[in-house]
Amino acid sequence: MECIESLLKIKYANNQIIVIDNASPNNAFEALINWASDYWTHEPDAFAIIPAEYQESSVPPTHTFPNAKLLLYRSSINGGFAAGNNIGIRFALYRNDFDFLWLLNNDTVADKDSLPELVKAAILAISTGRKIGMWGSKLLYYQEPSKVQAIGGKLNLATLTTSHIAEGWEDNSTALPQAIDPDYIVGASMFISKDFIDEVGLMDETYFLYFEELDWAQRGKRRGFGLGYVPLSRVFHKEGKTIGSSSSGAGKSDLADFHGLRSKIIFFRKFYPERTVQLYASLLTSACLRLARLQFKRAAAVFQLMWRTKNI
Repeated sequence: MECIESLLKIKYANNQIIVIDNASPNNAFEALINWASDYWTHEPDAFAIIPAEYQESSVPPTHTFPNAKLLLYRSSINGGFAAGNNIGIRFALYRNDFDFLWLLNNDTVADKDSLPELVKAAILAISTGRKIGMWGSKLLYYQEPSKVQAIGGKLNLATLTTSHIAEGWEDNSTALPQAIDPDYIVGASMFISKDFIDEVGLMDETYFLYFEELDWAQRGKRRGFGLGYVPLSRVFHKEGKTIGSSSSGAGKSDLADFHGLRSKIIFFRKFYPERTVQLYASLLTSACLRLARLQFKRAAAVFQLMWRTKNI
């Protein structure tokens, strides 16, 4: 709700918000409907609920609510991050009235200038003939808004790991780069052109959590699309709130730990099959680290994943 309220304050009117509820428990979707009803007490047509049969049917929706400010849809299953985003993307494609999509995590708060700056950067890229398919915002920690969470991501093939660019840096640091060469855009805020989606396709739903944005960027790069970074687009991220944990280290939840490893295996087997031996060596190291932490259940999960994903 805080995320939606921040989007409604943005200085760019030509947009529509689509919220996909990924089968969340505890009547969360009903609470969202009640909040919208209270927010627009005197303007009931400002939000609409996309009928449940939308995803279950292969026929495009009969009504796409073009004038609503907020659209709400509840999926019958939680298919993961990529699957949830794809539901919203498909609905936008049915509408076919947009040039760009902004995929934003629900645990973010957007600065009022964040969207206009993304649009400005995208239009500039088009006007200068650059084939940029995806742009990232400057992600700042919600609890420490002067600190950077990420301005992009890098892939390290020597260690088969990923990392956030400028993580932990002060936002006002003179050393903070204004231009970067990222390997992927961090999934909390991804601004994507329709051309990119038309040519590259949707997110790969094989992943449940993690690596899906890196997969998307890799597929885009192989079709000639570059990545952009917009420092004046500022988004505050409550890191790890959706999955109830830190996104790194021993503080990860079991869910985050399991899917981080599973998605890593899927990604490297898909894009770098020649590094399979290196991959499995790193996984054995991961199992040993978990044993050292007395995380026996997690260590066992590493071996199970190595076996279950061998044919992916």
